[in-house]
Amino acid sequence: MRSELDSLYEKRLQTRIRVAYFILVFIFCLLFVRLWYLQIIGGDYYRKLSENNRIRIQKIKAPRGLILDVRGQILASNRPSFDICLVPQDAIHPEIVLKHLAGLLGSDLSRLKKRVEMSRGRPPFEPIRLETDVSRDAIALVLTHRLDLPGVAVVSTPVRYYPHETLACHLLGHLGEISPQELDQPEFSRYEMGDFIGKYGVEQIMELQFKGVDGGYQAEVDATGYKINVMGRVNPLPSHNVILTIIADLQKTAEDALGDKAGAVVAVDPRNGRVLAMVSNPAFNPNLFSRGISLHDWDNLINNPKHPLMNRCIQSLHPPGSTYKLVTAAAALEEGLINRDTRFFCGGSLRCGNRSYRCWKKGGHGKIDLVGGLAESCDVYFYNLGSLLGPDALAKHAKGFGFGVLTGISLNNEKPGFIPTSGWYQSRYGIPWQAGESLSIAIGQGSNQVTPLQLVLAYASIANGGILYKPLCIDRIVDVEGSVIERFDPTIKARIPLSQENIKLLRDCLWGAVNSPSGTGWRARLPHIDVAGKTGTAQVISLSKEKSSQLGDSFMDHAWFVAFAPKESAQIAVVVLVEHGGHGGSAAAPIAKKIISRFFELEESGCV
Repeated sequence: MRSELDSLYEKRLQTRIRVAYFILVFIFCLLFVRLWYLQIIGGDYYRKLSENNRIRIQKIKAPRGLILDVRGQILASNRPSFDICLVPQDAIHPEIVLKHLAGLLGSDLSRLKKRVEMSRGRPPFEPIRLETDVSRDAIALVLTHRLDLPGVAVVSTPVRYYPHETLACHLLGHLGEISPQELDQPEFSRYEMGDFIGKYGVEQIMELQFKGVDGGYQAEVDATGYKINVMGRVNPLPSHNVILTIIADLQKTAEDALGDKAGAVVAVDPRNGRVLAMVSNPAFNPNLFSRGISLHDWDNLINNPKHPLMNRCIQSLHPPGSTYKLVTAAAALEEGLINRDTRFFCGGSLRCGNRSYRCWKKGGHGKIDLVGGLAESCDVYFYNLGSLLGPDALAKHAKGFGFGVLTGISLNNEKPGFIPTSGWYQSRYGIPWQAGESLSIAIGQGSNQVTPLQLVLAYASIANGGILYKPLCIDRIVDVEGSVIERFDPTIKARIPLSQENIKLLRDCLWGAVNSPSGTGWRARLPHIDVAGKTGTAQVISLSKEKSSQLGDSFMDHAWFVAFAPKESAQIAVVVLVEHGGHGGSAAAPIAKKIISRFFELEESGCV
């Protein structure tokens, strides 16, 4: 009996041993199959994951190309900026890391969390920028507490820098973070979210020229994501530099001369249309935009009643005042209505219908010819011309001078201005053109609207013998070695509808406006330089000077002055607009004088 029980026990034991053996064999088979799958089938995938934990590919941003003036002075460059970033995959507890970092730097924890949240969906191990352009003290704090901040890294990035701050800011422009809509455009295929691009001025129109090719390096990191070794590096490819046509010294002179007055200054070379200076005031500091402008600074700019972000040179529209009398005189001469000796009597006003239109000189100018009429800016003389011409003949010649259309300068948001016609008046007011309107537009009042750039180009066409150039603000594009990639040559836009005889006559008239004893632009006279020009005063409201001054500066007239020098073979043409400045002769002409004088100083020293 006992032997049978022993035999049964032994059989059960052997059965259990065989079952255990098969289980062990099955488990080892599963392990073998799994190891085979991991190493053979998924080997590449898991090897890459392992490498990504140890080896990271880090981008090196290519710096933007430089902007220089025509003489090579740097107007926009780059400076190093240090950002504090987070790689969430390296932070075991990201929320604890963010809390510790916020406490160290005094940052807003909710803002840091929001930045991380907004970066969901980014590629693994791509750094998320938490703080940009931080101080050296902040960097030292982060590095000192590196072991307590796993996943936190300090990254160096080139940032746009404008060494002269507000100098030529409206021409240079500013940067801004690329938008999702812009990222969808084919020309921005090499960009990614977070990149900064040109949003205004030359920075915008030359954006693709400023964009280099990013580089990168392979970095070996430890368990906290801290770089311990660089295994390979590809340097970024530099972008192109842009050379402007402006002269930085002349630009500064123009800005200093305009001072804190709201207005605009444009200086061009009449021989080719190159812009020598472009000033719009008030100005702004484009450095504010380089890493993202703060809400406080943005509110201060957009809520400023003087609109510092507007480029007044190409966007402000005002009646040209008496500077427009040049166009009226040109139209009357070319239509054969007057000649040099045609005289009109000015008794201080001219009656038209049931209204008297006054001259600025209460006692009148007496009998006066064209040369005296322009030199002394006699309103009655040009009231007569306006009455003879009518709106449509004057509009035809005005458009021939480039008014009412875009100049074609390669800056965005330029405005074309406006020149009224009888057809427009009929459609706008539902009545025929009124005779009194012809008198108003003949002296640059009424519905006439021009930009400073249009006005200086019109006068430049008189200075150069009748050529209306397309204005140039960019001279050339060069590579980092200085080799020319592209050069921008002068372009003739049109020829003004005026004979050479009449052009010469009008030059004589403009010379008289500055140099004759009774010329209204005498404050622009320079010894040894023949300056020719014209003052202008544009009404803001139709009140006497005494009444408008009592209402405050915002109701004072705008002051204009346009000039070129020398009278024959002119090398520079300048327009000055002082908003609410009063009379052009007293407010604007002295500014133009300083600019012209400085130009010839630079020219004599070989700097032009």
